[in-house]
Amino acid sequence: MNQATKIINIGNLELGDNKPERIIVPITAKTYKDVLIQANRLITEPVDIVEWRLDYLQSNLSDFDTLVGTAIDLKSILGETPIIATNRTVKEGGDFDYPGNLYTDTYNQLIQAEIIDAIDVEFSREDIEIAQLRSLTTNGDVTMIMSHHDFEKSPDKNELIFLMSQMAKGNPDIIEVAIAATNREDVMNLMDATLAADHQIQQPLITLSIGELGKITQLAGKTFGSIATFGTIENNPNQLSVNMLKDVLANV
Repeated sequence: MNQATKIINIGNLELGDNKPERIIVPITAKTYKDVLIQANRLITEPVDIVEWRLDYLQSNLSDFDTLVGTAIDLKSILGETPIIATNRTVKEGGDFDYPGNLYTDTYNQLIQAEIIDAIDVEFSREDIEIAQLRSLTTNGDVTMIMSHHDFEKSPDKNELIFLMSQMAKGNPDIIEVAIAATNREDVMNLMDATLAADHQIQQPLITLSIGELGKITQLAGKTFGSIATFGTIENNPNQLSVNMLKDVLANV
């Protein structure tokens, strides 16, 4: 990462200062076959980065041969579009609670196969696990995103700034925070905290509020220091469509 200008790469794509706010769209398929079907839909949309949500595969994740084989096919379909692999646990809004070492092992398999461009590691994981994954990404050409998600409540501004400063100590490449927005104050707290943290923390930030009120953070994030946002090609009342985001962000 270029610390002076906060430029970082995910794959061959640059994110950060003086770059457009990048649009991330998730693949949430529950079978390996459907992963590739969703990927084929995405290649016709203005998507900058694809997030592959591994938690939706649940028990199928332990089939590492199929996991890696599907990742190879996914990369072939998406071409130069970067891929973030994400394990999201239930307590952070995900679809699966990972038994044993499966959380780390799935990332290890994909990193060793040199297929994915980034992994998303929850800040709530054990320190030893975070350090292990940091080591895996440091030794390869993989970006580590450290994330925190809370879809039930929103901390106040100072709590959010402190949270991001603590996350930074884990030495990730990018810090991501997504939280619920139950009122207008929640939205402003996130934007204010993002602006403050952007001045205090060397890592680039991805932040957004979830929910109808939080949609403005998908559009205005770059103004406050967020380098990317999330969109959807599905009908989702809590997120804006990728086409709307692309149209608006192109003129901001």
